[in-house]
Amino acid sequence: MAEFKLPEVGEGISKGLVVSVLVNVGDTIAKDQPVIEFETDKAVVEIPSSVAGVVQEIKVKANQEAKVGDVVLVVADS
Repeated sequence: MAEFKLPEVGEGISKGLVVSVLVNVGDTIAKDQPVIEFETDKAVVEIPSSVAGVVQEIKVKANQEAKVGDVVLVVADS
């Protein structure tokens, strides 16, 4: 199992809003595949996964605030 944590998205940005989750539990994801849309005070960006595998759990929801370092997904090796 691996955890994908929200990475730094820009200098001085420590939190933002999850606009949408682009994957579902059971989906197989690849490294660098966009998994969430994240809104900061400057822009909406797609956040790519740093891990690959099968999504076991999604720890964030749309319209939820998230901070850099928060666990976004739990992924099992495929």
